[in-house]
Amino acid sequence: MLSVAQVFELADRVGRRPVGNVRKVKNGAYRLRFQRHGEMRTHPEVFAGRGDAERALRALWAMGADGRADSSQDRRFRALVLLATFASLRWGEVSALRRSDLDLEGATVRVRAAFVERSTGELVLGPPKSKAGRRVVGIPQSIIPTLREHLNTYVGNESGAPLFPGAKGGPLPRSGFNTRTRWVDVVRDTGMPGLHFHDLRRMGNMLAAESGAGQRT
Repeated sequence: MLSVAQVFELADRVGRRPVGNVRKVKNGAYRLRFQRHGEMRTHPEVFAGRGDAERALRALWAMGADGRADSSQDRRFRALVLLATFASLRWGEVSALRRSDLDLEGATVRVRAAFVERSTGELVLGPPKSKAGRRVVGIPQSIIPTLREHLNTYVGNESGAPLFPGAKGGPLPRSGFNTRTRWVDVVRDTGMPGLHFHDLRRMGNMLAAESGAGQRT
């Protein structure tokens, strides 16, 4: 299980991306370009073939993690990780939330629907996993500023706007989240290899039990 400090560290890292790219050059080889101190540079190593392109990309992420390359940060994922953890939400539940489901003044989030991602990649919206899944959950005051910033920056003004939209404004698929954040690499780099997204819900349940908090009716 994670500590609260580790949850916040994960939230801070999960939206961070190195500035650079992997380019194909002569003879099918690949070179790594990266930005450092605002200047684009070329890594001296040549990656020999197509199979090495992924290794080059992992090298770029490692450089961003340890400060050898500049990084940018998409902070929408910070709010997603914190809310999923401290409100004990499943992926399908947090990805189905709308602006109207979040009440920052009352410090609650309402769960009334969930997405299921089929093997084809199609997202199907339906009720939560069980009847008890329809619930109102309290949110700790410590994450309210992050959620307010998220609403003002990333979410449409209409009440039905997705709380965590995908790249084109629609629902955010789990596979898209994993790819854009390189989840596997991030949890490994933060010392939590093998951590799954649903482990955040378990962490939230444990914290709620220890504090005596629970669902609000």
